[in-house]
Amino acid sequence: MPRSLLLASAAALLLVAPAAAITGGSPDGPAHPAVGLLLADHGSGPEPECTGSLVSPTVFVTAAHCVSDLASTLFWVSFDARFVVGVSQLRAGTAHADPAYGTSKTDSHDLAVVVLDQAFTDTVPLGLPRADSLNKAALKSQPFTNVGYGFADRTFVFDGLRRTSVSSFTTIDATDVKLSESSGGVCFGDSGGPRLIGSTVAAVTTSGNKNCTGQSVSYRLDTPSARGFLSQFVAVP
Repeated sequence: MPRSLLLASAAALLLVAPAAAITGGSPDGPAHPAVGLLLADHGSGPEPECTGSLVSPTVFVTAAHCVSDLASTLFWVSFDARFVVGVSQLRAGTAHADPAYGTSKTDSHDLAVVVLDQAFTDTVPLGLPRADSLNKAALKSQPFTNVGYGFADRTFVFDGLRRTSVSSFTTIDATDVKLSESSGGVCFGDSGGPRLIGSTVAAVTTSGNKNCTGQSVSYRLDTPSARGFLSQFVAVP
């Protein structure tokens, strides 16, 4: 996906893969205070990049493609329901991507954490799923709540709002869950954000299509590979 949300719309239209803003949804307000905006430094200070979730007072989970291939591992997180440049408080941290990211054709390992320099204790962290708890039978009629700071539609205007919507289950494989975006979904800027079942981050958004419609892909957090990586930074159930 683009390395900053502040892109010209024409450029955004050319991008297809790792994506993902909330579409078909509404402003989140105080509903999900543990979901934050990830900011990266592309040479001119913090710029909005992706979304992520606080899963412990110091550990923020996001997607590996949001933090890879940058000169610095320094990132920032804002938990404001509406991010305002120069006003919102930024919390610094160090990014760690799954070292296996990009090495396998069968497992994207598109997972990363940002370890915050100081604990954020103003909210209750979201939970992580139990091992192998996601399966087709259990998810067949399960709605997923999407939360993110990305674009709300194909005008590709970043307004800083955290939004929420609901997607329905499509299918699941060994590492990913695929969700329908027909009634609500994700777009550019929601990458790394949670696909929630209740207060549990079942998966993180990893890819979609350039029109922010159809079907999106999210990386499961209940698999051995995801849990093996996450357990280096946070206790997994």
